Amino acid sequence: MTRLARAAGPSTLLVLATVVAGCGPAPVSPPPSPTTTRTIGLTTRVPPYAGAPAVRDPLPGTVLSGHPCATALTPVQVKQILGIEASGSPDRNEPAGPTCLWENPATARTVRVVYATTHRQGLSAVYPSRSPEEGWVWREGTVGGFPSVVTTRDPQWYCTVTVGLADDAAVGVSLLGRVGDTRDVCAATGQAAELVVATLRKQVGR
Repeated sequence: MTRLARAAGPSTLLVLATVVAGCGPAPVSPPPSPTTTRTIGLTTRVPPYAGAPAVRDPLPGTVLSGHPCATALTPVQVKQILGIEASGSPDRNEPAGPTCLWENPATARTVRVVYATTHRQGLSAVYPSRSPEEGWVWREGTVGGFPSVVTTRDPQWYCTVTVGLADDAAVGVSLLGRVGDTRDVCAATGQAAELVVATLRKQVGR
């Protein structure tokens, strides 16, 4: 889950320079370097960066063009994860991108899938690793042949696996359960992520 990848100084100087210059021409910003991409009011790095691995055999960008409630998991897969058939509910409060929740009320277990398409930073969004002193579990791995990262602050009940499907595209799969759950929640999350990736690969003929 989860899972699971969010300056005022230069802007202030620009404003001050404009005021001092009065009616003079506004300063011209230098063009972005080849390693950056310019967005409105923001400069972001082009993935992969911060130690994130490049995706060697990426899926096409269209793979995340739908909504996870419709394209991430089949009804059979949802039952395999949660033990019951359940309909997905969109989570409209997730800024990273389209998000869906499936829940088993009897066990308080929920699977959550996020298509991280808002900023297009791919797996780089969860790099560099969290410090163990901060209480984070942070572990690299692979899911369905793609690089992944496992993150959690409480593996007894919550875990997120983020999978890089391309350098600028990632899907996050999270599982939430009960505190004291006897399952290895991160292992179960990895299995759920394998199902999501298998479904997405099939949709693009891979």
